[in-house]
Amino acid sequence: MIMCPFRIGEPPDNDFDTSSLQRCRDILYINVFDEIELDLPKTDRERDQIIRKRIVRNWLGSIKIPFSNIYINQRLEGNYCLSVPNPLIGYARIKLSQLRNNNQSKAVPPSTSVLRMFVTMEPLLATPEPMQQSFDSTESLDLLNHARSWVEQLNKKFPDREYKATVSDINGRAVFIPRFIHRLPLPPLVTTGSAEGDSQIQCQRLARFVSLIPFLADAITFPGICDIWETSDQFLRTMAGDDEEHAVLLNNYFLSLNRKTWIALGTSIYSGPVWFVLTKEDSQRYPTCWNVSDGQNTSTIETWNPIRSIYLLANEENIWANIQEQDVPSRMNFDVSNTKHWRPFFDRSFPRNSLSWTSVQPNDLHYEVTQSQDVVTLEKHIFEVIRDKSPDWRASNITPWHYGCQKRLQEILKTKEESFILGLAPSGGDIEAELTEFQSTHDITGFSIQMPYSTIQAVVDTVYSTKLFEHATNDIQFALAVHVHAYPNNILAVWVYVAHLTRKTTL
Repeated sequence: MIMCPFRIGEPPDNDFDTSSLQRCRDILYINVFDEIELDLPKTDRERDQIIRKRIVRNWLGSIKIPFSNIYINQRLEGNYCLSVPNPLIGYARIKLSQLRNNNQSKAVPPSTSVLRMFVTMEPLLATPEPMQQSFDSTESLDLLNHARSWVEQLNKKFPDREYKATVSDINGRAVFIPRFIHRLPLPPLVTTGSAEGDSQIQCQRLARFVSLIPFLADAITFPGICDIWETSDQFLRTMAGDDEEHAVLLNNYFLSLNRKTWIALGTSIYSGPVWFVLTKEDSQRYPTCWNVSDGQNTSTIETWNPIRSIYLLANEENIWANIQEQDVPSRMNFDVSNTKHWRPFFDRSFPRNSLSWTSVQPNDLHYEVTQSQDVVTLEKHIFEVIRDKSPDWRASNITPWHYGCQKRLQEILKTKEESFILGLAPSGGDIEAELTEFQSTHDITGFSIQMPYSTIQAVVDTVYSTKLFEHATNDIQFALAVHVHAYPNNILAVWVYVAHLTRKTTL
């Protein structure tokens, strides 16, 4: 068990009431390190009498959980996938075949490391009271009355599940969820380079694009107010939104690829209640869950799926409530035509053809080209800020740079975004081959970090959390490279490569 003091600095307004705590943007970093003892050189006189060692902690990966998620849900539990850079220079992964030969778990994919965690606060802080939605609406009175009755009946049978048929738009009006679902034109460049007809690669590119749009929880933007839903054009203009905006946009892109897709409401081990995207083609035995926060997709049958439960599915035609005894994805039936498992909003007693509505989404989206000069300027600025911060992290030790290795890492970074999207991350051997000329004289340990761009401080905090610069010796050099990959509408992916080099010595 790990216990740490609750220190979130100064909360907004220097106030610890529920609305201020909801606005707290702090992140809980859980970092995993490899602790190594290195023998230090000794003189002939010391050789038989003194042992000198230095402890080194090499960063292996991390898990990030926003404080607001812990606060609102009070407790989170599950198998958390460790975000491990691929590759980690100086380390090699054990192949899945070796794990199986050693009778270890087959439930984890070969590229994933998992931590089983239970996260909570002690004592628990008071959470905000849930707000009951009661808004004006342009929906028909018949639809609103049926929505209220439909949700009430479901809540009586499954009080621990969350069901809804209407949500609030930015004007405070109740809107029927399917009106947010509408196929939308794809962003330029996102599908460039993919094989014609390769829908899966296109989906991966689109999921990556959507995941790079900064997340801003409604609890932070509108504390004490229920979820506010933006249309996709509003979302792309504000350049920040909650999981529902990300899920709706990705779902609408998938519709343009003629995918069979729904937005889904359930719970995640990371955030509690969550909206995500579910797809299922006729050729698939099990549906696929698309995590809008990182763009990754996982089959519902997999045990490392971060989605813990599913309560609701919605597309442009209807809403279906899960009325199965099970809400765990791997144990559910996803045939929405089976009324024993799914209760539709529109049925024989309340047919859809008795109502007509239009989507609240536009027919077109405006995409702007991100200015290349702005990207170069930002890239340079991020590099300079991290470089200038590193001496502070080194305390009393100097911070020498290895410019040759730094230049080589910069070249490697330029291809990382495309490889990441296609799942073609190079192996450690491939990267180390690029660094052969330096490895003959140095031991190299390092990794790349990728993240959506929101603020420079967020990038600095992520690099700092790896503690790569905190080596208590002057016999070390560092390499730093930064690359910013631009998408339309100033949506940016930041890649940072950091490494340290120690000269090889003979004891």
